[in-house]
Amino acid sequence: MGKKNSLNNGQQLYSNAPLQNAELSAEEGKSNAPAPEGKKKKNKKKSDKPNIFVRIGRFFKEMFSELKKVSWPDAKKVFTQLGVVLLVVVIFLVIITAFDLGAAELLTLLVTHTTPTA
Repeated sequence: MGKKNSLNNGQQLYSNAPLQNAELSAEEGKSNAPAPEGKKKKNKKKSDKPNIFVRIGRFFKEMFSELKKVSWPDAKKVFTQLGVVLLVVVIFLVIITAFDLGAAELLTLLVTHTTPTA
C-alpha cells in the first residue's frame, strides 16, 4: 500500500504519497535495452481469442446477469409514470395543435387580403 502512520487512538493511517528517499522499483529502473533471447514475450496468436459464438454467448450471459441485478419498479409506479407521460403528451398535443391552427388562420388572412383584384 503506502506509508503507514499511527494515529493517537492506535488506528493506522495509510498514505499513497511517495517516499522521499525511496529506491526505484524494478520497473522504473529498467533500461530500454532489448530483452535477452530466452526472455522474449510470446505474441498472442489469433487462435488464442475465443470464436465468435463463444463471445456472443458470453455477452448474453453477462447481459442477463446484469438484468437480474436491476431493481425493477412495481406495477403501481409504472402505471403512475405512464399516466404522467400520457398527460404531458396530450398537453403538448393541444398546445402544438393550437399554434398550428392559429398560424394557418393567420396565413389565410394574409393571403386573402394581399391578393390583388383585377
